[in-house]
Amino acid sequence: MSPDSARSPYSASFPLAASAAVIILLAVLGLHRSNLDAQTPAPNQLTVYSPQTTYSVPLLDIKGQTYVGLVELLEPLGAVDARPDGKKYKLHFTAAGGRPEEAQFTDGKDKAKVRGDNYKLPANFVLQNGRGYVPLAAATNLLAKLLSTQAEFHAAGRRLFVGAGVERFTLELRTGNPSRLLIGFPSAVNPTIATEPGRVRFTFRREPVAAAGPDNVTYTDPLITGASFSEHDGIAELDITGNAPLMANFADNGKTIIVTAAPAPPPPVAEQPPPAAATQSAPNAPASAQQPRQPPTPRFFVLIDPAHGGSDIGAAVSPSLPEKDVVLALARRVQRELASRGIAAALLRTNDAAISLDQRAASANAARPALYVALHAANTGRGVHVFTALLPAANLSPKSFLPWDTAQAAFLDLSGTVAGSVAAELDARKLPNTTLLAPLRPLNNIAAPAIAVEIAPPSDKVDDIASASYQDQVAQSIAAGIAAVRAKLPEVRP
Repeated sequence: MSPDSARSPYSASFPLAASAAVIILLAVLGLHRSNLDAQTPAPNQLTVYSPQTTYSVPLLDIKGQTYVGLVELLEPLGAVDARPDGKKYKLHFTAAGGRPEEAQFTDGKDKAKVRGDNYKLPANFVLQNGRGYVPLAAATNLLAKLLSTQAEFHAAGRRLFVGAGVERFTLELRTGNPSRLLIGFPSAVNPTIATEPGRVRFTFRREPVAAAGPDNVTYTDPLITGASFSEHDGIAELDITGNAPLMANFADNGKTIIVTAAPAPPPPVAEQPPPAAATQSAPNAPASAQQPRQPPTPRFFVLIDPAHGGSDIGAAVSPSLPEKDVVLALARRVQRELASRGIAAALLRTNDAAISLDQRAASANAARPALYVALHAANTGRGVHVFTALLPAANLSPKSFLPWDTAQAAFLDLSGTVAGSVAAELDARKLPNTTLLAPLRPLNNIAAPAIAVEIAPPSDKVDDIASASYQDQVAQSIAAGIAAVRAKLPEVRP
């Protein structure tokens, strides 16, 4: 660490990966997520983090107290057999790899037996419609006792940690030009990332993260001004604030996030009218030279961007199938399907090349496509996700100078039209799909209608994601969806 580095209350040192291995993200590595990530838990839910899984269970208000169902609480962690016997409720639970345990509760009583020992609940047990409910305040001790492990409950955030417990992150501010804030985690993380001017927000729905020091830290730095951690509604959020637009980089195989200044957008270039003399032909010029110059002919072409490449393999769809290969194969199929419909298409990446997100956006904007399509793949879930950028509505003209961070805001309506058309074609082929908004890069930086399409395995066999029949169906849906709304997308002058 350099002598002028400033340490925060969470400070620690992290070996950073080489710059080639740093993946610039202002997006959703969240394109690779489980169903839990697809929605924010409601305030009446409890999120449980265990070494085996992360899940949410509903909470009930019974006579002014918060209760949780025993079966819902235990079922994701092992085998549960629970049934009422009159006013008694008998439960048999076997954790994965553990031995059978028993518990018995009585409706309207706060006394119970757990593993043969007397146990007192903080409020009466409730039996409703054959299902047993215990006070939320008892969930921590009950899980710890039945699983023979430790458990920790964060009441304000309604987050319950079982087994290995909380993974606490650290912060380290390194001053410089620009300064960098290093956020270190015990293991790789995959948060959803949202940006706005002077702020980056990380939302953790699956990772059991918590702060190693104070929840709020203030910095006297020209760029990074503070960090604020909060837990609520079963999720955790970390806000980093600054005096300028910020961006996030992942390093150390996802164990470190680096927040620093975002690249400044290029200054607008004013168009200068040609000199008057240049519009006049020389007296003896040939007739062809005297003709006025014709503007370039408008054209319609689609730019397809297969994500990742090079050392950035993306998600490991299977041990032998990296995401970067899956999406490159899909991109070629989409290109062929578009060509068969008379639509020109180009691939931003045609081989195993590493391209940063800023480079992708700059190349796409320089190419001036009528539509930009990013392709991703996931190793969890089923079906196809179609994304458009999550940006606030802006009264911007596509012909005006567009801010780099929110260039897509001028094209959101057209992007949504394309996404809806692709989703309709997926429906027609009976492919399960969801249309979502997300703060993605490089979508946010694209100055043209833009969508991202993420495919997941069509069956329990993960390798089926690369099958020709499945990819052909997805490619046909994308191409048909684009063709259906081609007339609504403006052609662009090169």
